[in-house]
Amino acid sequence: MQKQLNMSENSKKISICALLPDPYDTTPSQRFRIEQWEPFLKQKNITIDYYSFSDQKLREVIYEKGHVTAKAIQLLKANLRRTRQVLKARNYDVVFLHRAASMIGPAWLEKYLKWSGVPIIFDFDDAIFLTHTHEANKLFSWAKFSWKTASICRLSNAVTVGNAWLADYARKQNPNVTIIPSSVDTNIYQPAAKKPKEKIVVGWTGSSTSQTHLEMFAALLKEMTEKFSVEIHVHSNRSPDLPDIPVVWHQWSPENEVEVISSFDIGIMPMPDDEWSLGKCSMKVLLYMSLGVPTVCADIGMNREVIQHGENGFLAKTSDDWLKAIEKLVNDAELRKRIGEKSRQTVVEHYSMEKCAGLFAEVVEKTLRK
Repeated sequence: MQKQLNMSENSKKISICALLPDPYDTTPSQRFRIEQWEPFLKQKNITIDYYSFSDQKLREVIYEKGHVTAKAIQLLKANLRRTRQVLKARNYDVVFLHRAASMIGPAWLEKYLKWSGVPIIFDFDDAIFLTHTHEANKLFSWAKFSWKTASICRLSNAVTVGNAWLADYARKQNPNVTIIPSSVDTNIYQPAAKKPKEKIVVGWTGSSTSQTHLEMFAALLKEMTEKFSVEIHVHSNRSPDLPDIPVVWHQWSPENEVEVISSFDIGIMPMPDDEWSLGKCSMKVLLYMSLGVPTVCADIGMNREVIQHGENGFLAKTSDDWLKAIEKLVNDAELRKRIGEKSRQTVVEHYSMEKCAGLFAEVVEKTLRK
């Protein structure tokens, strides 16, 4: 029988079992959703215990080419570890399931959670129902069972997603869907004074998987460096594959994120025009904007909701669009300042940690009332 909770008891604590893909504070997707909301949720008497599917050993091999045997062994260990975690979930008021219980296999762990009676809030911020595998893991792509996303939506008591396009998909499986954008803690992510530099810094931040989008635009980046006095900076967890392009690479860490992105004069988010991109939740754009960094991004998906072209950033479809926008910003320091200030205002008003955490707290309370 599903647990009941008297929400009128303000002193009553709500306990959440958060089943995440990766260890705490290592992955942008979960950092800018459930992990970042924790301080606000504590004020609402909502406590969270985190359980990760992967560990350091799995993370060391999973995105490297080869290591097939090592990957298989570590994935097996991770599934056994996750099974033990799922058995503990019955002791909580709510399960927060980010993306899936397991990186591989069908939704058998989710089915157990449903059978156990603990309410499930299923959360995703990418088009995980599409087959999209890192180049190093093509051999394992069949094992991801991307179609299980629909099953997990149906099994869940509530679904939270990062944008409207994802919500359209989820509502075909479950009517109880809430859009909660990935958020930025604007108390931590604050604009810093720009230091004088020889060249304008055009920067990109992201994970090793999304970095493939940047690398697809290598020809455009090369043209930028040839036409304008700019320096390309990349902030990620692997060195970029951009031959013949001078690049300054910053090894990503949560400790240096604000400092590195603040050093950008212009932030970019190139993406291909495909369904996977429609599922993206503009996190890079929001990070740039929160730090007052004027942004040029692909004219697709949620970027169109966040950016008002020419007001708080620039949207670009063609190579010509990209080059014109970059040129405007490179040549006009006052424009960079004005766009940056408007960008910051947009994030504070619509995408702050407090606003998005409040939406999530409402979902938790409604789920328990039902």
